Amino acid sequence: MTYRFRKGAAALLLLTVLCLLFACGKPSSTETTEPDANTTVRISAVGDIFLSEDQIEDARCADGSFNFMPQFSDVYATLSRSDLTIGNFEGTFAGTPYGVEHGSYPDEFAVALNDAGFDLLQTANSFSVYNGLAGLKRTKDVIENNGMLCSGTYRSASERRDEQVTVFDVNGIRVAVISFTKGLGGMSIPSGEEYCVDLLYTDYASDYEKIDTEGITAAIDNAKKQNPDVLIAMVHWGSENVRDVSKRQERIADLMFQNGVDVILGSHPHLVGKVEQRSIRMEDGTRKNVLIAYSLGDFCKVGRGQSNMSPVLNIVFTRDAYTGATVLTEVSCSSLIAMDNGEEAPDRYTILDADNAISLYEGNYYDRIDSDLYQSLLSKREYLLSVMELD
Repeated sequence: MTYRFRKGAAALLLLTVLCLLFACGKPSSTETTEPDANTTVRISAVGDIFLSEDQIEDARCADGSFNFMPQFSDVYATLSRSDLTIGNFEGTFAGTPYGVEHGSYPDEFAVALNDAGFDLLQTANSFSVYNGLAGLKRTKDVIENNGMLCSGTYRSASERRDEQVTVFDVNGIRVAVISFTKGLGGMSIPSGEEYCVDLLYTDYASDYEKIDTEGITAAIDNAKKQNPDVLIAMVHWGSENVRDVSKRQERIADLMFQNGVDVILGSHPHLVGKVEQRSIRMEDGTRKNVLIAYSLGDFCKVGRGQSNMSPVLNIVFTRDAYTGATVLTEVSCSSLIAMDNGEEAPDRYTILDADNAISLYEGNYYDRIDSDLYQSLLSKREYLLSVMELD
């Protein structure tokens, strides 16, 4: 299924009107026309999206409802400036009871994520069937009812057949997304319901040794039938709290790249890992630049008295107006930090745009952060970039 992207819709409408207005001025047979300018798509990706118990309680209102917007208000502009913003939703919207132990978040969390700029959430992960198939289905319902799309889980066999690939038409560039998980938190899919999630391993409930080569390549082939210019695979893999990359992960990456994937975005370890650009030789002898982020860490989780800096990986693809080829042209990182601002703060838990806060301080706007926090942000950002091996 293809979705024309909603961000910048007003600008697109204006451009269409202008094109119609000037259409009457057709060039004569002696005039030559230049190709349109190169077009780009900017994609932003974050890691695991989940909250601590403290953050959930901080969002609770007197009437029993929840308001997460103050926690995310500082990053609305950061995430919304990209054409497409994606991340891995590490949980469910399965209704009450709420909390990390139950793996279920209030529906208002989906409202905040949509307002923050997210367009697609990976739902193939350890929590896909944490609250059963009913929880899987309700999670998809809540996400979609709040203006976002899901990737990697399905409510029916027909939905998997028809909607395994999500395609966005962004500035005329087709971006396809598929998603997989290594396992389901030790749980197994009920017999007859195998369609409900895309998996990396056939022995997903035990040893993670048997790569589902057939299933992975079938999903990629399905995506290629949609004629994408960019193909992204979101993968929930690796081991928690471990940065090391296994040989099986590398085999999966090689399999995906050789079959046409352009970008692999990893989640699950809860630690930030390296980001690597490769030039690979395809079967037809041509070479292509691809990108892999082994793990993007935790996007927004922070507990009492803690802070957590995480990246927003920004990826730009450009279509050449002359050749029509779409290639990877830019990889960069924005820095966010989830913080406990203390019991006396009006908004105790917030996710701060660290880059913007640093820039404001260096521009003499000292009312935003103090010197101690400024130095801490500099140090944490330097470490983050060194781990990712980005300049």
